[in-house]
Amino acid sequence: MPKNKLQQAESPKETWNRRSSHYDEYYETLEGAIENHLDWQLLKRYLPNDKKARILDAAGGTGRIAVLLAKRGYSVTLCDISPGMLERARRKLLQENIIGKVDLIECDVSRLCFADESFDFALCWGATIDAIKELIRVTKEGGKISVYLVNKIRAAVQRFRQDPRSAISMLRSKYCSVYDRGERHVAIGAEDAKELFEKQGIKVIDTYAVCGMLEFLSIPDEVRRSRAWDDRFFKQITQLLLRLSKEPSAKGLSRHLVLYGERVLADRR
Repeated sequence: MPKNKLQQAESPKETWNRRSSHYDEYYETLEGAIENHLDWQLLKRYLPNDKKARILDAAGGTGRIAVLLAKRGYSVTLCDISPGMLERARRKLLQENIIGKVDLIECDVSRLCFADESFDFALCWGATIDAIKELIRVTKEGGKISVYLVNKIRAAVQRFRQDPRSAISMLRSKYCSVYDRGERHVAIGAEDAKELFEKQGIKVIDTYAVCGMLEFLSIPDEVRRSRAWDDRFFKQITQLLLRLSKEPSAKGLSRHLVLYGERVLADRR
């Protein structure tokens, strides 16, 4: 059976299990390290001051964020559909001697196994449409969420050569669905995301451009994929990208947007 046919037949659980053995390799490259640094610098601005706050890292994979949270004293629940990913996370936690600070739970983010309003902060950086609803459900009133979204503008540009009509239709819509590895994700722009989330009881604090920006800095592929780099160069790039992350033009170019919001009651929106 051809590889692409095999992948189409796989369930999301099987796909992520297969990827778990090499998932972290990307974050060992310059591009991955920059993305990880940018993610953390943005996230830590919104973390609760109270270290007793409960934090959910949904679809948290091998624990790249959960480990950082636990090392800073937070109580974290990491859930993922893939036992392979969770096993990798468990090894990291053991290595860092913080295994007791993170609960590892196997579950589908589109059907979270937690009661309503269980967490003070919930993040999902692989959000499907159903996962967004679940993330909001398990977040307490006054709690915060962080969600990765596919950037509709970038997705439409990438689709244009293959299917111009579909690309134009995507740009005309407020938001649409795109499929990746059998999962249905939201493709949306920053302003439409604000409207969508506020209808669901989330006061949007801000959205940022993340992922894919190095392609527009004319940095060669071999440099982006390098596993060794100059610290000064790294600092310069990350400073630039942090500044660009709030620029409207950059939000149109990035592969993903990360949204931060606060859950409010209907009569307080």
